[in-house]
Amino acid sequence: MTTEAPRDPSHHYEEFRIQIDRVHYTVNQRQMTGAQLRQVPQTAIGSDRDLFEVVPGSPDRKIEDTDVVEIRDGLRFFTAPAHINPGRGDSIRSRRPTP
Repeated sequence: MTTEAPRDPSHHYEEFRIQIDRVHYTVNQRQMTGAQLRQVPQTAIGSDRDLFEVVPGSPDRKIEDTDVVEIRDGLRFFTAPAHINPGRGDSIRSRRPTP
């Protein structure tokens, strides 16, 4: 789901499978900034949403645009509204999508 430059057959390319909002993507970089991760989906993730890395057994990690993420197979990310207005029906109990 990323635009790639033509491949040089003499160079080894790694592919990493990640998920953003439960959609599977393949990326080729070992490190990506939050801003780069926001560009992975076909429709980029807007500034009205926060990006989080799912960290099993620990609190999920909010990824800022300038944060550098070490990419590996199986990383999972989700988005949530950047601003939640209490009283408008938005719940702050869990930002992670329900299964």
